[in-house]
Amino acid sequence: MNRIILIGNGFDLAHGMPTSYGNFINDYWGNKRKEIWNGKYNDKKFEDDNIILDGVPSIPYSEVTTNESEYSKLLTILKHYKAKIKYKNNFLKTLTERNHSLNWVDIEKEYYSLLKKSYKDFSKPRYSITDLNKDFGAIESLLEEYLTKVQKEFSTSFPNTKDKKNFKSLVYNVIYADFKFKEFSESSINQLTEIEFQRVNNYVKDIEEEKISIQDLELSERDIRLYQALIGIKDKRQKIKRILKSDSAPNYFRHRPENILFLNFNYTSTETHYDNPPTDSEFENDISKDVIHIHGVLNNKTDNKIIFGFGDEIDKDYLEIEDLDDNEYLQNIKSMKYLESDSYKRLLDFINSNNYQVFIFGHSCGISDRTLLNTLFEHKNCSSVKPYYRKKDDGTDNYSEMIRNISRNFTDKASMRDKVVNKEYTEALFK
Repeated sequence: MNRIILIGNGFDLAHGMPTSYGNFINDYWGNKRKEIWNGKYNDKKFEDDNIILDGVPSIPYSEVTTNESEYSKLLTILKHYKAKIKYKNNFLKTLTERNHSLNWVDIEKEYYSLLKKSYKDFSKPRYSITDLNKDFGAIESLLEEYLTKVQKEFSTSFPNTKDKKNFKSLVYNVIYADFKFKEFSESSINQLTEIEFQRVNNYVKDIEEEKISIQDLELSERDIRLYQALIGIKDKRQKIKRILKSDSAPNYFRHRPENILFLNFNYTSTETHYDNPPTDSEFENDISKDVIHIHGVLNNKTDNKIIFGFGDEIDKDYLEIEDLDDNEYLQNIKSMKYLESDSYKRLLDFINSNNYQVFIFGHSCGISDRTLLNTLFEHKNCSSVKPYYRKKDDGTDNYSEMIRNISRNFTDKASMRDKVVNKEYTEALFK
């Protein structure tokens, strides 16, 4: 059996990387403040590819030590001098104003919302799909530049404190932990029960008929316990199943992942800090691991460019978008961009090869990735979906929020209830 480590942005945030869209927007306006007030534009017009200021107030740049966002600091200055920002990039305007009012924004959801408005809203002026894609592309470039800087700083410093070293050790142990069978779907438990029954049944029968003794067999301590537990039991399958689902299962069975796939939805490569599987003398072969950056890698312009867009073909409006017969509307749909690399095909090969369990690390499971997640979660080989949730500073957590999001990626709700691991069997791994 295999394991997939599904990595989202919360994984990077838990490692101390400022990689949220809010971090990105705040950094953008902080840099823009410095650029505007660098002494070159006093009482003059400032203009770049995204914004215009008709007149820059003649004041020196200074660091403002308040808890306000960089955009709020800029607005305070401009309001005092009765100056305003004019936007050439209307998508940047939408992101900034929504982040300013909500302190949170999902760029890809905002894009999809504006994409639908571009053909449904007939008011004037109208945000054309051509302009939307151009503006969205500019944000994509700025985001890639920002994340490149963040990743470079992180890679040279992590782990540099005792807390971060402890956190890394905790995550590492979860990634390479043995399987816990009580977390599996009923069909997977039944399948594993049959495998174990066929493995031991003939030997147990021979022991019961006194054709051989346990001492005649070269058995591990676990198998000795299992054989002893089955001797004299009429329904051995049911006994094996009960043991597999019990807390004492590790005393009788041990299964660890044969292959681990890091399925990274981020553009960063934080998973490289966990790519050295442990060796174990109890197993003949080491754990094999692989990495798929399903949304591409920073600064790769050839075979795995970053994929920035929306990926919900299940959405009721998606067929309507396809029927527009205008390829501009499909330019930033993820499933189209997946075909530009072999990442999606490699993922399909992996999930078709064997049963697997999914560990969710810091991925919200929101609808911007719903098509891929539906394929992953509802696949016949998916035995379990285990969300590791986040503990908040006020003592609450986001487990219920994750479950609600996960449910939207299932069309078969009975399958969801069977596969998704309940809160009692998982834990808060992130803060």
